[in-house]
Amino acid sequence: MKKIISIFILSAMLTSCSILEELVAIAAITKCEFSFHSAKDPVLAGIDVMKVQSFSDLTFFDGQKAVANILQKKLPFGITTNIEVKNPGSTGAVLNYIDWISYIDDIQISTGRIEKRVEIAPNGGTTIVPIRIETDLFEYLEGDSPKTMLNFGLNLIDAGGQPTRLSLKVKPSVVIGSTTVQYPDYFIITKEFSSGN
Repeated sequence: MKKIISIFILSAMLTSCSILEELVAIAAITKCEFSFHSAKDPVLAGIDVMKVQSFSDLTFFDGQKAVANILQKKLPFGITTNIEVKNPGSTGAVLNYIDWISYIDDIQISTGRIEKRVEIAPNGGTTIVPIRIETDLFEYLEGDSPKTMLNFGLNLIDAGGQPTRLSLKVKPSVVIGSTTVQYPDYFIITKEFSSGN
């Protein structure tokens, strides 16, 4: 009996230590810095945006494909944004989930959740978190000509392959035991990852 009680107490102590570690990790999140690192795989209506900068750069086939999409009242756009999370604090940080909202010119276009544990080392450690944004631009541009629609989509990416009119809000969560604790507010990613920059 004494042995069983001893095992229970030890288990409780280990659980408490684990929870304490997670609480410390939550506190570390408040010191983390979220910023835009890079972008890749921008695609507009099945067209690799990295290869074209304006409507006139499209091949005949790509132009036909894009116009066909617009005639079907759709203009799918997707891009993977790599977000850098930096931890300048003295303790490691842990994220179990990341909820995000993306915008074009301050108009919400897409939301999502990353369900993957992310650990950020202390003392300036960084981790890259990829977020795939996908949306249909047609609903935001309905009424414009096909050429205007396509140029708008193509101009979302600059000559260096970087987003120019997109912004992101991210909200991390941490799991403590069986409870998910969400950070109370969103981290807003601006600077290089916003309209006009």
